[in-house]
Amino acid sequence: MITARARLRVVQDRIAALRRAVLTEVEDINRLIYHILRGGVVVSVAFLLFGFILAGLTGLPLPDHSTPPRSLGPLLVQFTPAGFLNLGVLVLIFTPVARVLLSLLSFAEERDRAYVLMTAIVLTNLLISVVLLA
Repeated sequence: MITARARLRVVQDRIAALRRAVLTEVEDINRLIYHILRGGVVVSVAFLLFGFILAGLTGLPLPDHSTPPRSLGPLLVQFTPAGFLNLGVLVLIFTPVARVLLSLLSFAEERDRAYVLMTAIVLTNLLISVVLLA
């Protein structure tokens, strides 16, 4: 016969195992978000540095205005500093957007409706501001 103390211990063990599983999942998501943010910044800085080095080597002037994203392809193919500088800025702008999108997917997977709604509002605001400013 199982005593009340033994049943309590079984419940405590199950709660501890559940807590460890949740913490592991949250740490994995946080680690992925960290890598996305860090990777976006590193890639952005690499493009920006390459653009500055390219400007120094070719003697072409630095751009005084941004290039629309749809016109960026030819500038990158021609290896112009303006193309790589604009690409670096775009990668830097879209890094937080990727982070918010990952959070939205994470909350949707957890079926947390309140956080899905709030994160969707933030993502919509980010996308609208990027589109309106482009």
